Amino acid sequence: GRNTTVERLEFTGCRVPDRNGAGIRQEGPGLTVRDCVFHHNQDGILTGAHPESDIVIEGCEFGHNGAGDGLSHNVYIGRVRRLTFRGNWSHHAGIGHTLKSRAETNVIIANRFMDEADGTSSYLVDLPNGGRAFLLGNILQHGPRAENGTAVSYAQEGAVNPVQALYVVNNTFISDR
Repeated sequence: GRNTTVERLEFTGCRVPDRNGAGIRQEGPGLTVRDCVFHHNQDGILTGAHPESDIVIEGCEFGHNGAGDGLSHNVYIGRVRRLTFRGNWSHHAGIGHTLKSRAETNVIIANRFMDEADGTSSYLVDLPNGGRAFLLGNILQHGPRAENGTAVSYAQEGAVNPVQALYVVNNTFISDR
């Protein structure tokens, strides 16, 4: 789709043999998702790479997504121009990340990224290609059963985005490890 808007829907049970069944899989440019719930899918949202794509996700809940292989996540954003991730609750990713984004610009504002007592996520926020990233006013809680001890990962798969700048302001980090 192109310039797709999705509001007030629940996505659950999305599975395919290659283990990346997604509640929403967006290949074209432009996606806005508001007030939706994604749970017990292999991926909550999975997007392709589109250099003109701007993605906005706000007011959503992502929980218990992931195939348990570390390659599927609550949210996985491909190489797009911009991600705005605002006012969401992402929790209990099944060994994958609560948010993974390869976007050139990431604006991540006022979210809750939580493992809680029994979550097994890997990174809470993974920005593997770096880029311009703003983490503002989020709550990040890494639980005792988390796959690793890193809450936020930046440019660990190569700083290939044109601008490399990470701004981390007024976030609350909680570690139960």
